[in-house]
Amino acid sequence: MTCLCWGCFCQYLDLAKAEYSYLPGENANFEYQRQHVLFNVPFKVSEKAYFFVGLDYSAIQFKFHEDQDSYDKEEVENFTSLDLAFSYIYELKNDWYLGMKLAPSFTSNLEMKLESGDFLLSGLVVFVKDKMDTEVVKKPHRIIAGMYYTTTSRFPAPFPFFSYYRKFHERWSYTVGAPSSNLKYYLGEKNRFQLYAEGDGFNAHIQNGVLVNDALFADRIRMFLILAGLRYEYSISKHFEAYLNLTRTVFSDVQLRDGKDNVFVPNIDNAMLYRVGVRCKI
Repeated sequence: MTCLCWGCFCQYLDLAKAEYSYLPGENANFEYQRQHVLFNVPFKVSEKAYFFVGLDYSAIQFKFHEDQDSYDKEEVENFTSLDLAFSYIYELKNDWYLGMKLAPSFTSNLEMKLESGDFLLSGLVVFVKDKMDTEVVKKPHRIIAGMYYTTTSRFPAPFPFFSYYRKFHERWSYTVGAPSSNLKYYLGEKNRFQLYAEGDGFNAHIQNGVLVNDALFADRIRMFLILAGLRYEYSISKHFEAYLNLTRTVFSDVQLRDGKDNVFVPNIDNAMLYRVGVRCKI
Protein backbone atom coordinates (compact mmCIF):
# COMPACT_ATOMS: atom_id res chain seq x y z
CA MET A 1 0.00 0.00 0.00
CA THR A 2 1.48 3.34 -1.05
CA CYS A 3 1.51 6.65 0.81
CA LEU A 4 -1.04 7.92 -1.69
CA CYS A 5 -3.73 5.62 -0.39
CA TRP A 6 -2.82 6.62 3.15
CA GLY A 7 -3.28 10.25 2.22
CA CYS A 8 -6.79 9.73 0.90
CA PHE A 9 -7.96 8.73 4.39
CA CYS A 10 -5.38 10.54 6.52
CA GLN A 11 -6.48 14.02 5.56
CA TYR A 12 -8.92 13.26 8.39
CA LEU A 13 -6.32 11.24 10.34
CA ASP A 14 -3.21 13.31 11.04
CA LEU A 15 -0.30 11.45 12.58
CA ALA A 16 0.13 14.31 15.07
CA LYS A 17 -1.32 17.77 15.61
CA ALA A 18 -1.14 20.62 18.12
CA GLU A 19 -3.69 23.41 17.76
CA TYR A 20 -5.03 26.46 19.58
CA SER A 21 -8.44 28.05 18.89
CA TYR A 22 -9.74 31.35 20.23
CA LEU A 23 -13.12 33.06 19.90
CA PRO A 24 -13.08 36.48 21.61
CA GLY A 25 -16.27 37.72 23.20
CA GLU A 26 -16.93 40.92 21.25
CA ASN A 27 -19.81 39.48 19.18
CA ALA A 28 -20.73 36.63 21.49
CA ASN A 29 -22.07 36.19 24.99
CA PHE A 30 -18.93 34.29 25.94
CA GLU A 31 -15.22 33.89 25.21
CA TYR A 32 -14.08 30.46 23.99
CA GLN A 33 -10.64 28.83 23.93
CA ARG A 34 -9.52 25.33 23.02
CA GLN A 35 -6.12 23.64 23.24
CA HIS A 36 -6.08 20.50 21.11
CA VAL A 37 -3.40 17.82 20.64
CA LEU A 38 -3.59 14.41 19.01
CA PHE A 39 -1.48 11.61 17.61
CA ASN A 40 -2.10 8.41 15.66
CA VAL A 41 0.35 5.49 15.51
CA PRO A 42 0.14 3.31 12.36
CA PHE A 43 0.65 -0.46 12.35
CA LYS A 44 1.08 -2.41 9.13
CA VAL A 45 -1.30 -5.37 9.17
CA SER A 46 -0.58 -6.62 5.65
CA GLU A 47 0.44 -5.31 2.23
CA LYS A 48 -3.11 -4.01 1.82
CA ALA A 49 -4.08 -2.95 5.33
CA TYR A 50 -3.02 -0.54 8.08
CA PHE A 51 -4.35 -0.12 11.61
CA PHE A 52 -4.05 3.11 13.65
CA VAL A 53 -4.31 3.71 17.38
CA GLY A 54 -4.62 7.30 18.52
CA LEU A 55 -5.34 9.71 21.37
CA ASP A 56 -7.13 13.03 20.93
CA TYR A 57 -7.06 15.49 23.85
CA SER A 58 -8.71 18.91 24.24
CA ALA A 59 -8.85 21.42 27.07
CA ILE A 60 -11.81 23.79 26.60
CA GLN A 61 -12.51 27.05 28.40
CA PHE A 62 -15.58 29.29 28.37
CA LYS A 63 -15.76 32.73 29.96
CA PHE A 64 -19.40 33.84 30.13
CA HIS A 65 -20.44 37.47 30.49
CA GLU A 66 -21.59 38.42 33.95
CA ASP A 67 -24.83 40.04 32.76
CA GLN A 68 -26.24 36.77 31.42
CA ASP A 69 -28.91 34.62 33.01
CA SER A 70 -28.42 33.64 36.62
CA TYR A 71 -26.47 30.39 37.04
CA ASP A 72 -23.15 29.21 38.45
CA LYS A 73 -20.85 30.03 35.54
CA GLU A 74 -17.84 28.39 37.19
CA GLU A 75 -19.50 25.00 36.65
CA VAL A 76 -19.51 25.49 32.87
CA GLU A 77 -16.18 27.22 32.28
CA ASN A 78 -13.66 24.35 32.02
CA PHE A 79 -14.03 21.04 30.19
CA THR A 80 -11.74 18.17 29.28
CA SER A 81 -12.17 15.87 26.28
CA LEU A 82 -10.20 12.67 25.60
CA ASP A 83 -10.80 10.30 22.68
CA LEU A 84 -9.23 6.88 22.16
CA ALA A 85 -9.38 6.33 18.39
CA PHE A 86 -9.06 3.07 16.43
CA SER A 87 -8.80 3.42 12.64
CA TYR A 88 -8.38 0.92 9.81
CA ILE A 89 -7.78 1.28 6.09
CA TYR A 90 -7.85 -1.56 3.57
CA GLU A 91 -7.01 -1.55 -0.14
CA LEU A 92 -9.78 -2.91 -2.36
CA LYS A 93 -9.69 -3.17 -6.17
CA ASN A 94 -9.62 -0.59 -8.97
CA ASP A 95 -8.20 2.23 -6.79
CA TRP A 96 -10.87 1.83 -4.11
CA TYR A 97 -10.15 1.74 -0.38
CA LEU A 98 -12.19 1.06 2.75
CA GLY A 99 -11.65 3.25 5.82
CA MET A 100 -13.16 2.81 9.28
CA LYS A 101 -12.79 4.65 12.59
CA LEU A 102 -14.23 4.05 16.07
CA ALA A 103 -13.63 6.61 18.84
CA PRO A 104 -14.95 6.11 22.39
CA SER A 105 -14.38 9.25 24.47
CA PHE A 106 -15.28 11.23 27.55
CA THR A 107 -15.99 14.96 27.71
CA SER A 108 -16.80 16.55 31.05
CA ASN A 109 -16.14 19.38 33.47
CA LEU A 110 -14.61 16.72 35.78
CA GLU A 111 -15.95 18.07 39.05
CA MET A 112 -15.89 14.50 40.40
CA LYS A 113 -15.00 10.96 39.22
CA LEU A 114 -15.96 9.82 35.74
CA GLU A 115 -19.56 8.70 35.33
CA SER A 116 -21.73 7.31 32.55
CA GLY A 117 -22.87 10.74 31.30
CA ASP A 118 -19.25 11.65 30.53
CA PHE A 119 -18.85 8.98 27.84
CA LEU A 120 -19.57 9.48 24.14
CA LEU A 121 -19.03 7.44 20.99
CA SER A 122 -18.20 8.33 17.38
CA GLY A 123 -17.71 6.14 14.32
CA LEU A 124 -16.95 6.49 10.61
CA VAL A 125 -17.13 4.15 7.60
CA VAL A 126 -16.04 5.47 4.18
CA PHE A 127 -15.15 4.21 0.73
CA VAL A 128 -12.40 6.07 -1.12
CA LYS A 129 -11.70 6.30 -4.85
CA ASP A 130 -8.10 7.47 -5.21
CA LYS A 131 -6.77 8.96 -8.44
CA MET A 132 -3.92 11.09 -7.09
CA ASP A 133 -0.97 9.74 -9.09
CA THR A 134 0.08 12.77 -11.15
CA GLU A 135 2.22 10.59 -13.43
CA VAL A 136 -0.86 8.65 -14.55
CA VAL A 137 -3.79 11.07 -14.12
CA LYS A 138 -3.84 14.44 -15.86
CA LYS A 139 -6.17 16.01 -13.28
CA PRO A 140 -5.71 14.25 -9.90
CA HIS A 141 -8.91 13.68 -7.96
CA ARG A 142 -10.30 11.79 -4.98
CA ILE A 143 -13.78 10.73 -3.84
CA ILE A 144 -14.63 9.86 -0.23
CA ALA A 145 -18.17 8.74 0.59
CA GLY A 146 -19.71 7.01 3.58
CA MET A 147 -21.48 7.52 6.89
CA TYR A 148 -20.45 8.79 10.29
CA TYR A 149 -22.13 8.63 13.66
CA THR A 150 -21.41 10.85 16.63
CA THR A 151 -23.09 11.49 19.95
CA THR A 152 -21.21 14.81 20.13
CA SER A 153 -23.68 16.49 17.77
CA ARG A 154 -27.09 17.97 18.57
CA PHE A 155 -28.76 15.06 16.77
CA PRO A 156 -26.98 11.76 17.62
CA ALA A 157 -27.73 9.83 14.43
CA PRO A 158 -25.88 8.56 11.32
CA PHE A 159 -24.99 11.31 8.84
CA PRO A 160 -23.67 11.11 5.26
CA PHE A 161 -19.99 11.86 4.76
CA PHE A 162 -18.85 13.04 1.32
CA SER A 163 -15.77 14.72 -0.11
CA TYR A 164 -14.69 15.28 -3.72
CA TYR A 165 -11.21 16.69 -4.40
CA ARG A 166 -9.80 17.76 -7.77
CA LYS A 167 -6.64 19.59 -8.72
CA PHE A 168 -7.71 21.29 -11.94
CA HIS A 169 -4.67 23.53 -12.43
CA GLU A 170 -1.02 23.53 -11.40
CA ARG A 171 -1.83 26.15 -8.75
CA TRP A 172 -5.51 25.46 -8.00
CA SER A 173 -7.59 22.71 -6.41
CA TYR A 174 -10.99 22.43 -4.76
CA THR A 175 -12.79 20.13 -2.33
CA VAL A 176 -16.58 19.94 -2.20
CA GLY A 177 -18.44 18.05 0.49
CA ALA A 178 -19.33 17.70 4.15
CA PRO A 179 -18.04 18.31 6.76
CA SER A 180 -15.69 20.69 4.86
CA SER A 181 -15.20 22.38 1.48
CA ASN A 182 -12.43 24.60 0.16
CA LEU A 183 -10.83 26.34 -2.79
CA LYS A 184 -7.03 26.20 -2.54
CA TYR A 185 -4.32 28.25 -4.25
CA TYR A 186 -0.72 26.97 -4.33
CA LEU A 187 1.58 29.97 -4.16
CA GLY A 188 4.62 27.70 -4.36
CA GLU A 189 5.94 24.45 -2.96
CA LYS A 190 5.76 25.74 0.63
CA ASN A 191 2.92 28.28 0.70
CA ARG A 192 -0.80 27.66 0.19
CA PHE A 193 -3.95 29.70 0.74
CA GLN A 194 -7.52 28.46 0.82
CA LEU A 195 -11.04 29.75 1.24
CA TYR A 196 -12.96 27.16 3.21
CA ALA A 197 -16.05 26.29 5.19
CA GLU A 198 -16.33 23.59 7.84
CA GLY A 199 -18.27 22.42 10.86
CA ASP A 200 -16.87 22.42 14.40
CA GLY A 201 -18.12 21.87 17.93
CA PHE A 202 -18.35 19.63 20.97
CA ASN A 203 -20.76 18.08 23.47
CA ALA A 204 -19.86 17.89 27.16
CA HIS A 205 -21.43 16.56 30.34
CA ILE A 206 -21.87 18.95 33.28
CA GLN A 207 -21.33 16.82 36.37
CA ASN A 208 -23.74 17.79 39.18
CA GLY A 209 -25.55 20.03 36.66
CA VAL A 210 -26.26 23.74 36.93
CA LEU A 211 -29.46 25.55 37.94
CA VAL A 212 -30.47 28.31 35.50
CA ASN A 213 -32.64 31.21 36.75
CA ASP A 214 -33.58 29.19 39.84
CA ALA A 215 -35.96 27.15 37.70
CA LEU A 216 -34.34 24.98 35.01
CA PHE A 217 -31.62 22.36 35.43
CA ALA A 218 -28.96 21.78 32.74
CA ASP A 219 -26.58 18.81 32.67
CA ARG A 220 -25.02 19.20 29.19
CA ILE A 221 -23.48 21.92 27.05
CA ARG A 222 -23.43 21.55 23.28
CA MET A 223 -21.83 23.74 20.65
CA PHE A 224 -22.02 23.42 16.88
CA LEU A 225 -20.53 26.05 14.56
CA ILE A 226 -20.29 26.43 10.80
CA LEU A 227 -17.16 28.45 10.06
CA ALA A 228 -16.06 30.15 6.84
CA GLY A 229 -12.86 32.04 6.18
CA LEU A 230 -9.25 32.01 5.06
CA ARG A 231 -6.54 29.45 5.84
CA TYR A 232 -2.80 29.82 5.29
CA GLU A 233 -0.56 26.73 5.22
CA TYR A 234 3.23 26.63 5.28
CA SER A 235 5.14 23.42 4.58
CA ILE A 236 7.96 23.06 7.09
CA SER A 237 9.01 19.80 5.46
CA LYS A 238 7.42 17.05 3.37
CA HIS A 239 5.29 15.80 6.26
CA PHE A 240 5.10 18.82 8.61
CA GLU A 241 3.08 21.99 8.11
CA ALA A 242 1.99 25.02 10.11
CA TYR A 243 -1.34 26.76 9.53
CA LEU A 244 -3.37 29.78 10.52
CA ASN A 245 -7.17 30.05 10.16
CA LEU A 246 -9.12 33.32 10.20
CA THR A 247 -12.83 32.51 10.22
CA ARG A 248 -16.28 33.85 11.06
CA THR A 249 -19.27 31.97 12.39
CA VAL A 250 -21.94 31.79 9.68
CA PHE A 251 -24.13 29.51 11.83
CA SER A 252 -24.05 28.81 15.56
CA ASP A 253 -25.96 26.50 17.89
CA VAL A 254 -24.79 26.72 21.51
CA GLN A 255 -27.00 25.27 24.22
CA LEU A 256 -27.20 24.42 27.87
CA ARG A 257 -29.56 21.45 27.89
CA ASP A 258 -31.67 19.35 30.22
CA GLY A 259 -32.23 16.07 28.43
CA LYS A 260 -33.95 17.00 25.15
CA ASP A 261 -34.96 20.49 26.27
CA ASN A 262 -33.02 23.69 25.66
CA VAL A 263 -32.39 25.59 28.86
CA PHE A 264 -30.32 28.54 27.72
CA VAL A 265 -28.94 29.46 24.29
CA PRO A 266 -25.95 31.85 24.36
CA ASN A 267 -25.76 34.11 21.33
CA ILE A 268 -22.97 34.19 18.71
CA ASP A 269 -23.50 36.92 16.12
CA ASN A 270 -20.98 36.73 13.25
CA ALA A 271 -18.07 36.23 15.66
CA MET A 272 -14.44 35.74 14.67
CA LEU A 273 -12.66 32.49 15.51
CA TYR A 274 -8.88 32.25 15.17
CA ARG A 275 -6.96 28.98 14.94
CA VAL A 276 -3.23 28.27 14.73
CA GLY A 277 -1.45 24.92 14.71
CA VAL A 278 1.14 22.51 13.42
CA ARG A 279 0.54 19.01 12.15
CA CYS A 280 2.36 15.93 10.91
CA LYS A 281 0.63 14.35 7.92
CA ILE A 282 1.21 11.46 5.56
